[in-house]
Amino acid sequence: MAKAKIERYNGEPAIVIDGKAFPPMTMLADDSTREYIKKLGDAGMRIFYISSAMRWNRPGNGDIPDGVTKTIDDIKNLIDIIPDAYVVLRLNVSPNTEWINAHPSEQLLFNDGSRERVICTSASIEPVDGMVSFASLEWRKDGENALCDYYKEISESPYFDRVIGYFLCAGGTGEWYYPGEHRLHNSEKGTYADFSEPFRLEYAKYLREKYKTEQELRRVWNRPDATFDLPAIPSLDERKHIFDADRTICESFEKWESVSYTIGGKVDFEAKHETNVGVFLNARDYMHSADFFAAIHTATANTIVHFAKVLKRLNGDLLVGAFYGSYGCCDYYDSGNATGTLTLLESGVIDYLAAPGVYNNREPGGVVAQREMQDSFRIRDMIYICEDDSRTHRSLPLIQREAMALYTVNDSINTLKRDFARDICEDIQAWWFDMGARCHGNEWYNDVDILALFKKQQKIGEFAYSLDRTKKNEIALIYDTESVHMVSDALNKLVLDFYRTSDIHRIGAPVDYYFHDDLSDPRMPDYKLYIMLNTYSLSDSEREAIHKKARKNHAAVLWLYAPGFVNHNAPDVQCIENIEKTVGMKVRIMDKTAFPWFWAEAHPALKYADKYRRYGFIDRVVHSNIWIKATEIPPAYMNPAFYIDDDNVTVLGKYCVDSKTAFAMRDDMGFVSVYCCTPALRSEIIASVAEYAGCHIYSTDQYILYANENFIAVHASTGGTKRIRFKKPCSPYEVYESRYYGRDVDFIEVEMYPGETKMWSLAGEM
Repeated sequence: MAKAKIERYNGEPAIVIDGKAFPPMTMLADDSTREYIKKLGDAGMRIFYISSAMRWNRPGNGDIPDGVTKTIDDIKNLIDIIPDAYVVLRLNVSPNTEWINAHPSEQLLFNDGSRERVICTSASIEPVDGMVSFASLEWRKDGENALCDYYKEISESPYFDRVIGYFLCAGGTGEWYYPGEHRLHNSEKGTYADFSEPFRLEYAKYLREKYKTEQELRRVWNRPDATFDLPAIPSLDERKHIFDADRTICESFEKWESVSYTIGGKVDFEAKHETNVGVFLNARDYMHSADFFAAIHTATANTIVHFAKVLKRLNGDLLVGAFYGSYGCCDYYDSGNATGTLTLLESGVIDYLAAPGVYNNREPGGVVAQREMQDSFRIRDMIYICEDDSRTHRSLPLIQREAMALYTVNDSINTLKRDFARDICEDIQAWWFDMGARCHGNEWYNDVDILALFKKQQKIGEFAYSLDRTKKNEIALIYDTESVHMVSDALNKLVLDFYRTSDIHRIGAPVDYYFHDDLSDPRMPDYKLYIMLNTYSLSDSEREAIHKKARKNHAAVLWLYAPGFVNHNAPDVQCIENIEKTVGMKVRIMDKTAFPWFWAEAHPALKYADKYRRYGFIDRVVHSNIWIKATEIPPAYMNPAFYIDDDNVTVLGKYCVDSKTAFAMRDDMGFVSVYCCTPALRSEIIASVAEYAGCHIYSTDQYILYANENFIAVHASTGGTKRIRFKKPCSPYEVYESRYYGRDVDFIEVEMYPGETKMWSLAGEM
């Protein structure tokens, strides 16, 4: 039997099978023809994902085989075609429809006592009477028994020696989310969840682990009657910060001009309510709302951990992972599959997590951003896997081709090169997911040129893994999972999703992604620049951990919007004094809706800024490649807004409207503290601050760039000459063209057309 594990291979984690490392790419090609599978094998693909089910959730019926029989047949068919292939079983552990309908007490329960019918595709394409709670202990118990039976049969098959792991699936599309049409709250109906007994138990468990004592729970919640066993479920009013504040403000922007001659018309620019502070939750009095949603997400993570433990107990030599952690492109509240990532990372039974890339701006010239903080995995000797469901010119229906702007095989090849370069340079694993065979009988990658590309990429990957893979990036992006449930859905999407799509990959330097919890972890490397994207909630110890980390090498810390605004250790839980202690500057609050636009000052730290451009917001188009609409980004505004009122700082930017300081720096805290009062900054501003902090900037042309110590890749957003400056003299070798672009050069200039991808080896020929 094959033994698979994640272990460090030439410096970084990798899938290792019987001592051999396997670089990207791998493949999921369900429902593909034997001919197509053979072509993929001839292209060098060796790890395949096969969708699988237990007899419990696929009992079979007449001509339809049961889950175990079909799984064994599918493995046999693959091995018959590619004898040395390995298999990861994409295993559905969801209850079946009959089980769900027979267990109403295990379903989500709404405040009016109802359970809503829903389609949960991992259970059935037919509606179930109510959505099963991811906290269900009965599901875990019966599912464990079914899983043990499944494992026994699969392990006794003659093909089990080719199985290297499991990929746990449940919920909507197998991705562990509550299906989109089934929300935990519905303002139109006046209903909200979850009042089920399974979730009550999970909620109580979460609170006990977080607060330890009910006294501490009551202090933080500001509720003298709070208990672990009967925790408060937030009402619709207590969830207003999620959608209502943004909706009210945006409606005011649309209607302000016509309101004076509209009967009954009114506008509300401030969106004030007892339970929210602008787009923030009122964390002084309604912290139970944030804890409720955190518990919803953690419940999902705990169910995944439960099934992972079963599999690891049955066989510790197999990999176990799941879909989870969709910090980009998801509903941060009702989905239930994002903010429990650290629970999974610290469980000891999960080897990897996965998600598709963000579905914005994927067309030629754009980028497929990731949804996780993948370097938090890396320091734990785990891997993050991207589901590269990359469309091609062969995709159907035609709306996909239009949305992706993939009209020719050359378009497809350039985007496939781009996404592969990301996997190699950012050091994440990935699989190509050909949904064309499953959905439309038209395989996306069944093209002679694409298959030749895949074969070439297998060789590039093997070469990349033969080198010292130790990452040495100089910029770290820092995210906070706890803050997610304290701000509006729109602000979360802006910072965690759209920003990664619009600007992060245009800085001109590679970056690493972490949760702020890792800053106190000795396994996390030191960086020259830390960018605090959404650290809105920081305890005293968490704030000090950031300062201590930055002081180690006098690094720069770039704080955005409201760092440390919420602090339950502080005398005032939610106030500007908390921000002041975090950034080291005197700050003032504008408790109203304001606009983030500011002018950049002339300063060496803003070397690449344009004095005529307004900054402080995302001004690139961010659009979906799935749902056709003009933009995903709402109007630019802040509520609350902040400004810096400190004579002892270096001013870097002033608000356009009133010249108050929006952007400033000080360098007397043992590190360089750079605070911008807006939620986002354009790439050239970040590049300027990074270079000022001593980071190497490869280019200032704002194209998509991936780089590590061995490779650099460019994906051109526009045509023209692209200049690339190397860290040190090198001989860049273009891996697809098999030619050098110079010998011992400090830089190169390359003419490129829009959407073109080039990838150079800095370590010589393959």
